[in-house]
Amino acid sequence: MRRVAELMTEDPLRIGPGASALAALDLMIDRGVRHLPVVDRHQRVCGIVSIDDLRAAFPFPVSLRVPPGIAERDAALDCAVGEVMTHGPVTAAPETTLADAAALLARFRIGCLPVVDAQGALVGIFSETDALRALVTGGGEPREKAPGRMLDLELLAAELRAERARIAAQLDRLQAAERDLASSTGGAPPGRAERAAQLSELSVEEPLAALASQRLEAIDHALARAASGRFGHCEKCGHEIPVARLRALPGTALCVGCSGGAAARPLRAAR
Repeated sequence: MRRVAELMTEDPLRIGPGASALAALDLMIDRGVRHLPVVDRHQRVCGIVSIDDLRAAFPFPVSLRVPPGIAERDAALDCAVGEVMTHGPVTAAPETTLADAAALLARFRIGCLPVVDAQGALVGIFSETDALRALVTGGGEPREKAPGRMLDLELLAAELRAERARIAAQLDRLQAAERDLASSTGGAPPGRAERAAQLSELSVEEPLAALASQRLEAIDHALARAASGRFGHCEKCGHEIPVARLRALPGTALCVGCSGGAAARPLRAAR
């Protein structure tokens, strides 16, 4: 039976309860994560803060894609992690089985489990993504730690290839509609109402087609980088680009920090 220790992310990002909630958001955006364990000065888990917690606490829309502006940051300066976190979160031990960990996620409707040792100190984090990855890989054999990131990128590349096929089919349908409308004057012309409906439909779809074409170009760039082995790493600093950022912006070759967005340093426990 597979254990949490085989699937968890070891030595995960963490934050202290006295840190600014805005710093937690910056870290989530920079690293593309949705949960941060909160630890005391002895590295013992005392809470967890999620992107949903920050959405509920901040007086402005919160997104992992767009850093808050200056005015929004000013409005959130007085909020601390300890004020918005979930206290005493559900945790798992390294020896907890995959089945038991998945059952905890489902029972409490949570997205992750901090993994703690016998003293309650944080040693890892097990997320719903880890549980899904275990289902995808199948079998009962332990996986090595390193391929986890590789598997995530491979799955994302497969998603992007499937999305590309759907976008291409949509654009083909739009082009066919444009050809049909252009050639309709060669035969029996459509009625005025029918032609107006066709023109109206095209006028609605064309802006979407422009956006779809941009997305298609970004996906092509991502797949080209994947084929050359460069997908997922910042071309400027060389650090890993979070999968969440790559999914939202597949054409990007820069991490949040190098692209000029909010770049928070990895935070450890408040001392």
